[in-house]
Order: sequence, then C-alpha cells, then structure tokens
Amino acid sequence: MLFNSVTYLIFLPIVVILYWLMPFKLRVPLLLVASYVFYMTWKPVYGVLILAMTAMSYACGLLMERFKAQRKGIFWTGIVLNLVALGFFKYAYFARDCVNQLISVVGMKQLPAISFEIVLPLGISFFAFEFIHYLADVYTGSKPVKSFLEFALFPSFFPTQIAGPIKRFQDFIPQLHSARKVSLTEFSEGVELILFGLFKKVVLADNIAPLVNRCYAHPEILTGMDLWLAIYAFTFEIYFDFSGYTDIARGSAQILGFKVPENFNLPFLASSISDFWRRWHISLSSWLRDYVFFPLGGSRKGELRTCVNLFATFVVCGLWHGAALHYVVFGALHGAMMTIHRLWQKCTAYSSILARIARSKLFHYLAVATTFHCFGLSLVIFRLDSLQTAWLVYRKIFFLEAAPAGLMSWQPTIMNTDGSIVFQIFPFLLAGFFGAQLIVSRFRGTPGIMPAPRWLPGFKAIYLTALVVVLLLLTPDMTPQFIYFQF
Repeated sequence: MLFNSVTYLIFLPIVVILYWLMPFKLRVPLLLVASYVFYMTWKPVYGVLILAMTAMSYACGLLMERFKAQRKGIFWTGIVLNLVALGFFKYAYFARDCVNQLISVVGMKQLPAISFEIVLPLGISFFAFEFIHYLADVYTGSKPVKSFLEFALFPSFFPTQIAGPIKRFQDFIPQLHSARKVSLTEFSEGVELILFGLFKKVVLADNIAPLVNRCYAHPEILTGMDLWLAIYAFTFEIYFDFSGYTDIARGSAQILGFKVPENFNLPFLASSISDFWRRWHISLSSWLRDYVFFPLGGSRKGELRTCVNLFATFVVCGLWHGAALHYVVFGALHGAMMTIHRLWQKCTAYSSILARIARSKLFHYLAVATTFHCFGLSLVIFRLDSLQTAWLVYRKIFFLEAAPAGLMSWQPTIMNTDGSIVFQIFPFLLAGFFGAQLIVSRFRGTPGIMPAPRWLPGFKAIYLTALVVVLLLLTPDMTPQFIYFQF
C-alpha cells in the first residue's frame, strides 16, 4: 500500500475513525492490526519476517534485564541476528558478487549462483535500525519495554514503517500511554502535512521524474548542459519525493495523536556538508552518529582517528542505502567531504584571517551554493548503477567530453522535446507552494508571541483548496513508488 494511492486515502480515514471511537485500551491492538494489514498488502509472507525480528528483539531486551551477567552475549546475539536478516535479504547478491570477484583473481572456483530469488522486504533497513537502537540502549541501561503489543507497534507503526523517520523507542512508547485527544488545530495541521506531502510527491517529484529518467537512460547522447539540467532535476526530485513521504508520515501520525521525528530542515540552505547532514534525513544522520560514529570512538581519540571514524561512518551510510558499489562510493565521497570540512574548521580555528572570511555574508552565500552543488553532483553516483557511466556524466558536465555530432556542449536539447505543462509552470508552482507554506508556518507554534491575523483561516482554506485542485489536475497517469522504498 502506497501513501500516494487511492487505497491509502481510504485506509487512513477508516483507521483514524476507528482509533478515536475505540476505548483507550483497544487502540494499541487496533493500530498493530492496521499496521500489519498495511505492510502485508505488499507481500503477506514478510509480515512473518517483521514479527519474528520483533519477537527476537523483544526477548533479547527482557533477557538482558533479567540476566545481567550474560547481557553482553545476549546483546550481541540480538545484534547479529538482526544484521543476518538484513544482510541476507539486502546484501546476499552483493556479497556473492564481491567474493566471486576476489577469488577470481587467484583462480579459485567461483561461488554458485543463488538458486532462488531474494525479494527485498520493504522497510527492512529502517526497522532493523530501530531494533539495533533498542538493543543498544537497553544494553547501556535503558529499561526494556514490558508489553509485547506496545513493542510490536514500535517498528510496525504504519506511518513510519516503510521509509522512516527512524524512531527512538524512548520517544514513541510513552505516547502509547497517553489518552490525550488531538485538538482541532493539531488535526488540521496533520491534514495539511498530508496535503503538502502529496503535492511534493505527486505534482513535483513525479512530474520531474520523466525528465530525469530520460536523461540518465542515455547520457551518452546528451550534451553537458542537458546533464546539468538532469543533475538539478534529480536533486529536487529526491528532495520532494523523500520529504513528501516524511510529511505524509508525520501528518498521518499526528491525526492519530503521535509525534514522530522531523527528517528535513531546509537542507538546501545548509552552508557546509556537515550542516547539510544535520538537515537532511535527520533521523538516519543522528542514528549513525549515536550507533556508529560514537562507538568507533567519535572525536575522542585524536584528529586522525576522528577523520577515519567520520569516513567509516559515511561508508556505512552509503552501504545502508543499497547493496551496490556505487552506493559505497557515494558514502565514501560524503565521508571525504565531511573530513575536508572538519580540516577546514580546524584551519579557521587557528587562523584569524580565515575565521573572519568564514564569518562574512559573501562566504556564507558561496558556501550554501557550493554545498548544494556538492550534494547534487554526488547524486550522479547515487542515481546511476554504473560508475563508468557516472564518470562519463562528470566528463560531459565539465565539458571534457565531446558533445554528440552536430551539437555544442553548452546547448540544451532535452527541453526541446518536453512539452509538459508542469515544466512550463514549475517555477510558479514552486514559488506559490513555498510562499504559502511560509505564511502558514510563520504563525504556527508562537500564538503568544505573534498572534495569527484574522485573515489566516480564510487564507489557509483557499490555499489547501488550491492544493487539492492542483493535485487533481496535475497528477501524472502513473505515479511511481517513493524512491526510498527500495532502501
């Protein structure tokens, strides 16, 4: 079941109505059943997988509290079992190919092909990370969850089940114990988030996707300017797609009375790659910091070790995104950029001239533009399966590769074949959407400091109505699944 499907738009109101009509003690069982129905509409058999991983992690948590002398062994058993499940479904093909490449060098017999198809379960990377977080925190002193139903709802909660945000059980479980009701304002804000998310996904991301797909399908026949257009387009596509999913997830949770973590905070205004990762996929970034970077030693063991830890953390980040070499290279590239930025910070700390330059407005604007382009350029490796093809794109965009016969490298051609009305009005859609969001959000959360004007309710009604109309008019015939569903 996809958030951008008619099925979900029927499923969600039914669950919400039943949830608020149910007695409080029946709400957790209802959400648990609804979450498994949501997940099993894709492949019912994988409901058994998530249930087995849930039961194993729940048991390990209780056993660590009961048998304190053996808790280290129990902890590592739970971690290994979760990683084995994740590794089998996500990395089996990749591991076999890597081993075959290594043993082919020494002339040994290669491993046989896997005789059955391994289908990646949706969301396994997300709920595996939630289980690992739970086990690590219980091992370091947090109290385990006693109720199996409450614990089972923690990873399976349907708004965040497939593509996050990655939750912390200390934040989620206490919300199950509160019988508070959602105010009309909170409910309307949840509906707004769902509409914002659908607009980002269906109108913006899904209408950008055909251009990106066409460009990256045959980069060899395009000019450098075409490929620059594709880079910008995919940068915005993945942002609108993933942040749109997060908005729908947060809105769906909010109308049920739950708060889930924000995952994006204006990432394209980041002034450094470090700042970018504090704004982009925030729940993953904080998870990697707490459960990879810090356990490796963080910044406590000298500058060289800190840089190595940063690099290793982002290699893990790349590998988390997918079982392929280009994802590992994507992560390594970001690890290198993080290391360079850290060294730059050290230089500014020791040089008053560099520090003064770094504090200037001009440098800030240049840093924002540079960070945006560094991320966009790294997405070439992320988007293309072949590193060789990615290298071709890089050569073309920097005009180091000859353009196709009869064309100039700086001459855009792909836009000449695209008659989509969305591309013609895209700047106006973007400006209108974010301008209206800015007006609405300006008066949210600070009623005592900045009272909302009388015209705001009418403005919101007109704005949300316009969103619905645009959704109906500009939804493409085929709306693909969210990009991060494959992770």
